Amino acid sequence: MAKKELEIEAGSYDVRGNLDTNFMDGMRSYPYLIEYTKDEKNRLDVQLRGKYMNIYFQGGNLVRLSGKETCEFDKNYFYIPTKEDMTMTDIERLCHKDYKEKAKKSKMLRDKSDAEIEELRQQASTIKKNIKKERDKLVNRLKCCDSLEEVEIVVGEIKDVMKQWKKALVNNGRRKQSAGERTVQHYISLYNKKFDEMTDFVVLDIEYAISTNALYAKEEEREKQPRIDILAIEKGTGQVYVMELKYGMKAVNGEASAEKHYEDYLATVGDDTKWQSFIDDVKILLQAKQKQKMIDGDIKIKDSKPVFVFVMKQEKESDEDSFRKHVETSEKLKKSNIQTIYLPIEAEKDYKNPSSMGHKLSKKYMRE
Repeated sequence: MAKKELEIEAGSYDVRGNLDTNFMDGMRSYPYLIEYTKDEKNRLDVQLRGKYMNIYFQGGNLVRLSGKETCEFDKNYFYIPTKEDMTMTDIERLCHKDYKEKAKKSKMLRDKSDAEIEELRQQASTIKKNIKKERDKLVNRLKCCDSLEEVEIVVGEIKDVMKQWKKALVNNGRRKQSAGERTVQHYISLYNKKFDEMTDFVVLDIEYAISTNALYAKEEEREKQPRIDILAIEKGTGQVYVMELKYGMKAVNGEASAEKHYEDYLATVGDDTKWQSFIDDVKILLQAKQKQKMIDGDIKIKDSKPVFVFVMKQEKESDEDSFRKHVETSEKLKKSNIQTIYLPIEAEKDYKNPSSMGHKLSKKYMRE
């Protein structure tokens, strides 16, 4: 008996995985690009969004695909400012029709004279045109690829642009040297795509943004809906897990505290009156990924409230003890007996090794 397709209720938000039937029909390189992403050695992570698809590389969005032939690559990767240069945000402000008002929000621009602002505005316009031209040239080449080999060459060049951008910004002080939480998130998703002896959870999605119009949205501060770092399915049970990733203790305190994330869960997908609507949306996403052959077709989702867990990617040997003490200071977290997956430290040379346990979501690392 054929699997019954889930009905998507009419609403004012796009359910993830709800791709048009003629999705990317106009881009002849699309089948080769998707084939390329499925080769693990290429380290590309594909995630479905509402009516579009993102292809991630090293924690950044490499390519966005939408419509029949729309292929986008962030033009910002072609702009490498020094500490003295305008940021890309400043350039966008200067190119805006209300640039004088926008300039007041920038530390660099707010004290400039009208004449200086006008000169910088001309520079910003030129920079924006040039980087768009470079971006469009590369994107058009990707659209026209007629083979897997051609895709490999062009995507390799796109990867190089991103890597050079990151390296240059580290060298001139615009970015930090160490891998960030987004990069860790990328590799967790990349290396937990199928169940094996080292993996107890398959990652279904990352950065799951809750729509303000979803039935499971937070009712207070409606415009500030949370994002779910990692959405995973448990081996054997089909239980959905909502995972909040913390990369070392530096990511634990502050505005996005551990307790705040748990409170957001309780107010949204962990609410007894809301979770079923969320699970219905997750099923649509699963079916879409199975249709695209991005995930095992035999995986099913259990109709039950999603389980909340923390994932602590340790930077230091002391991180597990430090995080335990942090949780114990919160009555709400301590009372709820929330489990944490403590991903081990690994040598830098093993960081991108798919056989490493450093990013495998294994129950052997799960503790209360």
